[in-house]
Amino acid sequence: MGFGKSSSFEIVADETPSPEVEASDRQFLHAAYAEIQKLPLRMREALILVAIDGRSQKEAAVLLGITEKAVEGLVYRARNTLRKKLDVA
Repeated sequence: MGFGKSSSFEIVADETPSPEVEASDRQFLHAAYAEIQKLPLRMREALILVAIDGRSQKEAAVLLGITEKAVEGLVYRARNTLRKKLDVA
């Protein structure tokens, strides 16, 4: 019995990240969390509502009592700030 097309056995690559990759990911998440905490309150609130909680800009605007355009600007500036601080392209 071979491993041809008729075989029901498939070889699946192990996609579990290495311990080094997991450690690097944890360090990045810790740094990202720390930088998010440093954002001005309104910017942080808008970013969390839209990017993390998955709310629409309209929903975030209602919750924050500001316009959708203001939410758009806050999220844009928050993301740019985080990109620069975390050196992410």
